[in-house]
Amino acid sequence: MPFEHYVTAGGKRLRCGYTTGTCAALAAAAAARLLLTGRAPETVSLRTPKGWVVEVPVEAPRLEAGAACCCVTKDGGDDVDATHGLPVCARVEAAAGEAVLLQGGPGVGRVTRPGLNQPVGAAAINSTPRRMIHEQLEAAAARAGYAGGLRAVISVPTGEALAGRTFNPRLGIEGGISILGTSGIVRPMSEAALLDSLYLEMDQQKAAGARDIVVTPGNYGEAFAREKLGLS
Repeated sequence: MPFEHYVTAGGKRLRCGYTTGTCAALAAAAAARLLLTGRAPETVSLRTPKGWVVEVPVEAPRLEAGAACCCVTKDGGDDVDATHGLPVCARVEAAAGEAVLLQGGPGVGRVTRPGLNQPVGAAAINSTPRRMIHEQLEAAAARAGYAGGLRAVISVPTGEALAGRTFNPRLGIEGGISILGTSGIVRPMSEAALLDSLYLEMDQQKAAGARDIVVTPGNYGEAFAREKLGLS
């Protein structure tokens, strides 16, 4: 079921996608339902922080040794996205107490340098995806009438091999990709349109008298530049 939301960039109509964070939350929701009810849903859906609903097929559902596993395929839409088509999986099991616990498994990177969204030593699952995963697990438990704890392990089977094609090695994130997304949605821009936009912005800034330009990746990069570098 294709995700039918579109934007216009560079004069082209481009299809939006959804983030690795959205995929992880969807996979966790499906795995929790399978664990708590014994039945895997054919599809699973959630409302992203942006407000758009994403509904996807549940892939590779299985029960094993007191845990349930499900996967969701990442859809980057028409974005130039190295993670497009990757399976993002969740393994959910019962845990002592009433807490929801979250861990990173194979293919999910680990933070080795300070200054990122998560502390050194933590799995590279950023704060918004963590909140989304927690919400989905809590909702699944409530629907099933389950009051105990849950532990979810997020994994990306091919994430370690792919990580070298992302920014992670430069950021000190080792062992896999990051689970990202502040809106839950990937807003695409063609490569040519991205370069054209950068050139235009640089020309505008030069014409306005700017001598230095800082280029940052994504919302977190912009927030860091504003907070740490005092940029407006």
